[in-house]
Amino acid sequence: QTIRGVASSMAMRAFEELDEAHTCIDNMDGSLMGIYESGRALRLLLKLAFVNERPEFGIDKNWSESGDCYILKLFRDYVFHQADGSGRPVMDLGHVVSSLNKLDAADEEKIVLASRDGKNILVLSFADVAWCLEKAYQELCEQAVPPPGNGGMERY
Repeated sequence: QTIRGVASSMAMRAFEELDEAHTCIDNMDGSLMGIYESGRALRLLLKLAFVNERPEFGIDKNWSESGDCYILKLFRDYVFHQADGSGRPVMDLGHVVSSLNKLDAADEEKIVLASRDGKNILVLSFADVAWCLEKAYQELCEQAVPPPGNGGMERY
């Protein structure tokens, strides 16, 4: 073997190793992105769960059927409680994920939120709903008892 043959063999092997390393990094990046996105969705779900229909606030208008939390209640129904024409539940995971992503991004896309009896209909953007969620969550955090130790949800 000549020096050129050895160099050529080494170069090919080096490029194969580099290609494998890049493939591994791309796979790790995809996995981390999935974890990151799951965390964002979980944070939104937790915020919605914390603020929706808080019984301890009674008739306080900020937590009633007419304030920001009413919009959040209608949004919860829009995301999770859809039904077909005959009233059967529609379990559309794609709709849920898409809606949560648009809420997280504060998308300007308009949606129609309707009360269960159909008497109240609101046209709002995901950005409007995101603003209501942040406002209601911050109000709740201001009134909340601090969690024991560091085990509670951070106040984003």
